[in-house]
Amino acid sequence: MKKIFLLTVFICLAMMVRSQETSFVVSTQFDTLLIGNQLQVSFKLENGNSQNFTPPVFEDFTLVAGPNMSSSMMMNNGTVSQSITYSYYLEAKEVGVFFIPPAKIETEEGDLFTEPLEIIVLPNPDGIIQKAPQNNSLFDWDADFFRMPELRMPNMPKEKAAPKKKKRKTYKL
Repeated sequence: MKKIFLLTVFICLAMMVRSQETSFVVSTQFDTLLIGNQLQVSFKLENGNSQNFTPPVFEDFTLVAGPNMSSSMMMNNGTVSQSITYSYYLEAKEVGVFFIPPAKIETEEGDLFTEPLEIIVLPNPDGIIQKAPQNNSLFDWDADFFRMPELRMPNMPKEKAAPKKKKRKTYKL
């Protein structure tokens, strides 16, 4: 009886995943970049099974890191969603307007392509470093663990060393 129940549940979950629309999108943290800074480009497949991912050729950029792959599956109120993300870190070779060509992924439903992405690269005479927007995720390990104030380390005051007093030499006459 338990086996039939579990089999029915898994079949229902599989059907719910299949009923959701499959999408393949590209995203970045910036659309305008200062030269000398890195750009993260992510290709995300939602609600589909990946067979083969073909990244674009990054002609106008230097590949700093990647591909980094992450996958997730989420069940929320009976709705199941899954995603696979491929991330690359790029650095522009020169100033100008460039396009990141479409990426391709093969799924059970056929080949999917992303839209081309325009990136504007500006000069950076002051050497400004662009920082990525903060991640407000609950599981951001760089932030406080689970956002619980009782787990925070108290701010310990730094002890300052007392300035050394100069000794005066005295001579007797």
